[in-house]
Amino acid sequence: MRLSLLLAMVVCGSALAADDTPSTFRQYCVQCHGKAASGGISFDKLLPMGEQFQQWEKVADAIESKHMPPPNLPQPSDEERRVSAQWIRAKLSEIANKNAGDPGRVALRRLTSGEYAYTIKDLTGLDIDTENDFVPDAVGGEGFTNFGDVQFMADASLERYLQAAKKVASHAVIGSGPLQFFADPGKSGFELSALNRITKIYTTHGFRTTSAEGGRPFNLEKYGKAIYAAWRLEHEKGLTVEKLAAEEAISPRFLQHVWTVLKQPSAPYPTGEVIARWRKMPGTRAAATEIQKYLVDWTRWLFGAGALAEGGQGDERALVLTEETVSVAPKQPMKFNLFNRGTKAPGLSFITAVVNPNSVDKPIVVWHKPTVRFRMADRSATAAQPLIAVLDEAMRKKVGFGQRPDGVAIDPMDFAMTGDTALSLELLAPTGARGIDIQAEAEIISGDAKDAVMRVTVSDQPELSKGRPFSMLLGNAKTPGFEKWKAGVLAFAAQLPQNSQGEAAPSDKDPIPPPYNNVYNQPERDIYHVTAKYYRTDDFLMDKMLDDPTRKNLDQAWIDLKASFGYYDTFLGFVSTKFKDKPAEAAPYVKAMTAEREAGKRALLTAQPGHLDDCLALAERAWRRPLTSGEKDRLRAFYTNSRELAKMDHDGAIRALVARIFVAPAFLYRLEQSSGLLSGAELASRMSYFLWSSSPDEELRRAAQAGELNNPEKLAAQVKRMVADPKARRVSEEFFGQWLGFYRFDQYKGVDTSRFPEFTDEIKKGMYEESVAFFDYLVRQNRPMKEMLTADYTFLNQPLAKHYGVTTPVKSVRDVEMVKERGGLLRLGAVLTATSAPLRTSPVKRGDWVLRRVLGTPTPPPPANAGTLPADDKAFAGKSIRERLAAHQRNATCASCHSKIDPLGFPFEKFDPVGRVRTKYSDGMAIDDSSKSGTGVEGLVQYLLTQDKQVQKNMAQKLLGYALGRTMLASDQPLIQKMAAAGGDATFAQLATEIVTSKQFRYRQVKGVGKNDTE
Repeated sequence: MRLSLLLAMVVCGSALAADDTPSTFRQYCVQCHGKAASGGISFDKLLPMGEQFQQWEKVADAIESKHMPPPNLPQPSDEERRVSAQWIRAKLSEIANKNAGDPGRVALRRLTSGEYAYTIKDLTGLDIDTENDFVPDAVGGEGFTNFGDVQFMADASLERYLQAAKKVASHAVIGSGPLQFFADPGKSGFELSALNRITKIYTTHGFRTTSAEGGRPFNLEKYGKAIYAAWRLEHEKGLTVEKLAAEEAISPRFLQHVWTVLKQPSAPYPTGEVIARWRKMPGTRAAATEIQKYLVDWTRWLFGAGALAEGGQGDERALVLTEETVSVAPKQPMKFNLFNRGTKAPGLSFITAVVNPNSVDKPIVVWHKPTVRFRMADRSATAAQPLIAVLDEAMRKKVGFGQRPDGVAIDPMDFAMTGDTALSLELLAPTGARGIDIQAEAEIISGDAKDAVMRVTVSDQPELSKGRPFSMLLGNAKTPGFEKWKAGVLAFAAQLPQNSQGEAAPSDKDPIPPPYNNVYNQPERDIYHVTAKYYRTDDFLMDKMLDDPTRKNLDQAWIDLKASFGYYDTFLGFVSTKFKDKPAEAAPYVKAMTAEREAGKRALLTAQPGHLDDCLALAERAWRRPLTSGEKDRLRAFYTNSRELAKMDHDGAIRALVARIFVAPAFLYRLEQSSGLLSGAELASRMSYFLWSSSPDEELRRAAQAGELNNPEKLAAQVKRMVADPKARRVSEEFFGQWLGFYRFDQYKGVDTSRFPEFTDEIKKGMYEESVAFFDYLVRQNRPMKEMLTADYTFLNQPLAKHYGVTTPVKSVRDVEMVKERGGLLRLGAVLTATSAPLRTSPVKRGDWVLRRVLGTPTPPPPANAGTLPADDKAFAGKSIRERLAAHQRNATCASCHSKIDPLGFPFEKFDPVGRVRTKYSDGMAIDDSSKSGTGVEGLVQYLLTQDKQVQKNMAQKLLGYALGRTMLASDQPLIQKMAAAGGDATFAQLATEIVTSKQFRYRQVKGVGKNDTE
C-alpha cells in the first residue's frame, strides 16, 4: 500500500488522489522503473508531469505496443494496458489544456557560435571565422545548441570572447567619415577600405568607356539613358528632370548636364556632331543607343584603338583625351615592338586617318627610313634591315618606295601614304620568327593651310579593333586650324568625357599627376607607382553626377586613403628633390599639397565625436534594445577613461569601446527582463534569432519601436518578409542542419578517405551546399513541407553530379543548381554519408536516424552488452549486413529495438557510404534493399507518408523547441497539434507564423506563475 501511494504521488503530483493511479504501475512497472532508471525511465525523475510529458508519452506507447514489460516478465492484460495508457494520456491532456500557451522556463541563452558569427556579420559586414575561438556548443532541449541549460561560461571562455571582440574591433575603420568595418584589419585595412569605398562609388555611379591594362568598360548605358531622357524632356510636355532621371535610374544632375550640352545652339566638332545626331534622332531608345555608341567610340577611333587589353595582349594604351595626348608635331619618330605568342611572326599594317574632318588640306604621310628586325622564340633579335629588304617584289610594288602619291620623288628607302589608307604587308621572316621591331620617322606633308591632323598607326592586324596598334598624331601645332580642332576635342572631353573619373590607383590606365614624368618606363613614373600610388581625377563625377551625400562619402574616402600612409610626405619629398634648385617651380605644388593635408587633418579631427555616437548606435543594435541613459553615460566614460587614463589615441579608444560592446553580457546573452508579455525589442530579438540566427534588422527594430509587434497580422507580415529574405538560409543551416544531422557537414571527418579517396573536400562541401540549398528552397519559395520527403529535385554542381553519376547536364562548377534527379531528404548525400560508418554503410545508424530525426520515436540506448558489428564489411566472412544483423537480433535484449530500427535502415542499402547509387557490394553480392517498411528509398518514402501525422508532429515539436530554446512541455501540445494538423501542405512560413504569434513565444514566464503542472 505504501509503495502504491508513493507511486501515485510520483506519477500524478500531490494534487492527484492516490487511488486514481492504476494498479498496473505498482504491479508491473515499479520494480524496474521506481528509483532505478531501467531503459532511461525513472519514475522518481518524472516530476513535474507537464515538464516530463515526452517521457510519459513513451511510457504510454510502450504499454500500448506491448514493448513493456519485457517478454521475460509477467504481462498485464490488454484491458490493464488500455486503462493505464488512457490514464496517462488523460492526465497529460488535462495538464496541456489547463496550461496551454504557458511560456515555460527558458534559461538565459548565450549566443551559439553560429549566432555569434551571423550577428557580427550583420552588424559589421565582417565574415570572421570565430568557430575555433570558442568552446564547441553543447546540445540540449529538443536537440539544438540554443538551449540555455547546457551553455556554460568559464573564465577561459570569457577570455576567448574578449579576444574575439578585440579581433572584430581591429577591423574598425576610423577615419573622416562614420565608423564602419572592413575585411582587412589595421593600417592596411584602413587603406584598402578607403580604396574599396572609392572604387564602389566610381563603379556604381560613374562610367568608363575606355581604359587599358585589362580595364573593362562599365555603365556605358548611362549616356544612352541620358540622351533618350533629354530627347523626351525636349519633346514631351509635363516631364521633369527628377521624374525622368528616376525612371532611367540615373542621377538628376547627370541628366541635367547632358540635356544642357545637347541644347547648345552651336558647338565645335566632335560635340557638334553628337548634338546634330540628337536633333535628328527619332524618339526611340535604340536611336539614343546609336548616338551613345558614336560618342563612346569617337575617342577610340581618334587614337586608333585596338583589341581590349588582357593577359599581356591587345591595346594597353590609356586612351584619354588630355592636352598631352592630343598634342601634335609635323614629324615624329616611331618605335614599335610586336611579339606573337603563337607559332609565326605577327603581320604588319600601316594605317592612316584624317581626324580633322574640317581641314582644307589633303595631307600625305611619308615614312622615312623604316627598318625591321625579327625576334625569335627566345626573344633574341636579328640585325636591323630596311623594310624594303624583307619584302618580295610584289609587296615592294604595293608599297611604292621612292615616290609620293602626288608624284614627288622621295628617298628610295621611304614610302608615302595619303589620308584614310591601310597598307597590309607580308614580310619575308626567317623560320622561327615570333616578333618584329619597327623603327621609322613619320612626317605629315600638308598644304598652305596646315590644318590637317592625321593619325598614323602601325598594327599587327589590318583591322584596328583586333590588333595591338601603336598610333600617334601628326599635325602643325600653333596653327589656327589645329588650335580650333584641339579646342573642340578638349571641349568634348570636358562636356561628354569618355570616363567620368580616372582610376584611384592609375597604374598604366591613366596619366599620373604632375610634376611626375608621365612617360612610360621612366624612373619618375616608377617612383610614383611605388610610393605615392594614388591620384584623384573625378571632377566630372563630382560636379555632374553625384548627389550631395555621395559626394561627401567620396571626399571622406579620399581623405582616409591619403591619410592611411605617408602620401603627403612622399609627394612633398619628391617635389623637394626634383625642384631643389627651383623653389619657384616647387611652390605651387607645396602650397596645394600642404593645404590639402591640413584640410584632411581637420576632417579627421572633426569626425571624432561622430565615432563615439556611432559606437552608441552600434551598441543599441548589438544589444538588441534601446540603451538607457546610464548605459550611454558609462560607454562615453569608458571612451574618456581610455583617452585620459590609459593614454590611448582616438583610434585605440574607439577600438577598445567596440570590443567593450561585443564582450558585454547584453551582446553575448539574449537577455529578456520583461515580466509576462515581452517588450517589442525582446520579441524582435526572438524573431530574428529564430528565423535569421542574428540580431533584428532596421525594419524589425522600427516595427518593435512602433508597437506593431503586438498585432498578430503585423507579426505574420514580418514573418513572411523575413522568411523571403536571403538571411533565412540560416534556418536551413541552423535548424534543419541540427535537426536532420547535416549541420556543418562541410567539416565532416567521418569517412575513411583511404577507402573512399573520391570523398574530397570539394565533394563534401558540395553535399553540404546541396542540403542547405534544398531546405532553403523549401523555406524561401514557400513550398509545402511534405516535399521534404517527396521532392523529385535536388541541388548539384558539376563535381557532385559526377560523383553521384547524375546524367542531367549541370552548368555550374561551383554553385549548386536545381536538378530534377534524386531528390528529397532521404537521398541527400550529406545525410547518407553521416549515417554511414567510416568504412561501410550502416542500416542501424540509418534506421535509427529515421526513427530519431524524422519520426521522433527513438529507441532507448543499447545495453552495455549489446555487442557491435565489425567496422569493415570485408570482415563479415562472406555474410551480408542483413545476415549479420539477423544474427544480432537473436539476442532478445537487442531484438526489441532492432525490430524497429533495421526495417527503416535496409531501404537505404543501394546508397553507398558516400551517397552514390550502387547495385552490388564490393564483394559482388547483390544488394537487397527490401523491408517491411518498403523496398528502397522510394518504398520508405511511401511508408513515411503513411506516418505523416507523426512526421508532422515531430517537425512541429522540433521547430517549436528550436524557436523557444527549451524542451517541449505538455502545455505546448495544443500548439504542436495545431501545427501538425496543417499537414504536409503547410509551408514553413505558416508554421513559423503559428509559433511567432503563440503565447509561449510572445511571453516570458514570471517566477511562480504559469507552472506546467498542478501542485
